[in-house]
Amino acid sequence: MSPSGPALEARAPAKINLCLHVTGRRADGYHLLDSLVVFADADAADRVTVMLADNDRLAVTGPETAALGTGNDTDNLAAKARDWLRAQIHAGAGPVAIGLEKNLPVASGIGGGSADAGATLRLLARLWKVEAAIGAGRFDTMCSALGADIAMCVHGGALRARGIGERIEPVDELPALPSVLVNPRIAVATPSVFAALETRNNAPIPSLPSGGFADPAALADWLTANTRNDLAPPARALVPAIDAVLGALEASGTLMARMSGSGATCFGLFATRQHALDAAETMAGAWPDWWIRPTVLNAGISSNNRKSIGAAHVEA
Repeated sequence: MSPSGPALEARAPAKINLCLHVTGRRADGYHLLDSLVVFADADAADRVTVMLADNDRLAVTGPETAALGTGNDTDNLAAKARDWLRAQIHAGAGPVAIGLEKNLPVASGIGGGSADAGATLRLLARLWKVEAAIGAGRFDTMCSALGADIAMCVHGGALRARGIGERIEPVDELPALPSVLVNPRIAVATPSVFAALETRNNAPIPSLPSGGFADPAALADWLTANTRNDLAPPARALVPAIDAVLGALEASGTLMARMSGSGATCFGLFATRQHALDAAETMAGAWPDWWIRPTVLNAGISSNNRKSIGAAHVEA
C-alpha cells in the first residue's frame, strides 16, 4: 500500500543565533549557553511532509541531499524524532511516510537537522492527535532530551534560550530583520569548536532594553555593543573561510555581520529587504560556490501568538 490520507506539511526554517554566550559547563560535559534566537522565513528553510503509510519510510530530496552522507534513515534526525515520539507518547501510532526537502546546508550552524526534527514532531503530534495531551510546555521539556536545539525549533518565534537550550523564554522586542545568510560550503564539527574554547565561564547576555528596538539598525547597534558569539574565535581558527564570509558581508553594506551557532554560516542584517536582496545578488556573483540566501528573520512570527505546538511554522 502506498502512503494514504492527507499530507501535513511544515517548513523547517534556519535557526539563527543573533548572539551566543557560553556561560559554563555542566559536570556531564554539556555547555551552558545564553542565546538570542530567531528563525528565517520560507526562503531559508527545509520542508517536511508526513502522512499515514503501510510502513515507516523517509524520502529525502532537495539540493542539499548529497551532504547528508549515508542516507541511512536511522541517522536522520527526522526519523529519530518519529521513533522517539512514538516511544514516548503514542507507542501504538501507525507507520508514516516522511518527506524531507533538504535546502539548508548540513553542519552549518543554523540548526538544519534540529529544525527538521522539530517540524517532524509538530506534524506527527497533529497526525497522531496527541497535541492536546502533550501540551506545549511539556513538549518543550521532552524535546530537550532528544536534542538541545530541538525544543527551540519546536517553540519557534524569537526567543532567549539558556541552560543547554531547554530554558526557553519568548522575546517580543525584536523587529523583523532583512538578512543574508552565507555559508562557504565547509562543514564545521560542533564538538571541535567547543573543544577549542579558551574560556567557558563568560558573562551572560545583558537585559534587553525595556522599550524594544525601533528597527534593524537599533538592534544591530545593541547586539554589536553588548553581545557576541563566543564560538566564533575557535570556529574561525578552524575554518579561516569564515573570515572571508564575514568580510564579504561587511563589504556589502550590512548593519552588522556575525557567525551563527558553531559556524560556518554567517548572517548580515540589513536596513531593508531590498538592500538584502541587492547584497545577496552581488555576493552570489562574486562567490558562486557559496551558499547564499536572502531572507527575513523573525518575519511576522510572534511567540505570544502561537495557539498550539509549533503553529507558527505549520502550513497545512
